[in-house]
Amino acid sequence: MSRPYSFLLNKKLLLIAVISVLCLAGVYRGAETYLANVRVPPKERLTVALDKTINSSAFRFRMTVKIRDDTISRVEGERVAPDSVHIKGTMQDLPVEFIHIGDKTYVKGYWSDRWTCLEGNKMAESDLFITEFNPLGNFNFKDIPVVKEIKDKKTKLKVLEFNPIVQNSLMELNYDNYFYRVWVDPKRQVITKALIQAQGKIKDTNKLEINLELWDHNKQIKIEQPVV
Repeated sequence: MSRPYSFLLNKKLLLIAVISVLCLAGVYRGAETYLANVRVPPKERLTVALDKTINSSAFRFRMTVKIRDDTISRVEGERVAPDSVHIKGTMQDLPVEFIHIGDKTYVKGYWSDRWTCLEGNKMAESDLFITEFNPLGNFNFKDIPVVKEIKDKKTKLKVLEFNPIVQNSLMELNYDNYFYRVWVDPKRQVITKALIQAQGKIKDTNKLEINLELWDHNKQIKIEQPVV
């Protein structure tokens, strides 16, 4: 007569044991994630974030480039690996829109209100537009001696600061004394925002400032060829 009671008791104990194990596993995983986010050295966090960001299959971005107090360009767009990009905004106070797919660049607004196709043109690789066409080119470095993490209670992102030695022929030629501040999402381990500043080599007053925002890393983004 005691079997049903014993069976129910054992079933309850088993259920309590399972729930306890699941709770402990959840606490362990939460603690592991927390400790990983807190204890990761700044340089290691930056190295991982740079790798994941640069190797994103696609992303959307917003960028403003200033020299002194003059806004040189203000664009927004999306980029899909390996080299497809669509940007729209203003450059030198002129409204522009570009679509680059393969070896073709489509331009609207710079010379005409209609789409113009430049076949076999490597406009996206030219010095004039390389920052806007490839914003992640700003993250090519020869060396990063020191990386500091800055505490900012206003955001859950990790804020890192460093003075790198850049690997960018155009930027190396014209600017020096680089300062970077980047915001890293600790969960996805990607860069979501960056402030880049540098001093002009010819004139110290020719200060460069780039504000960059990145989102939709590795999302399905399609860039279509326009009708010319």
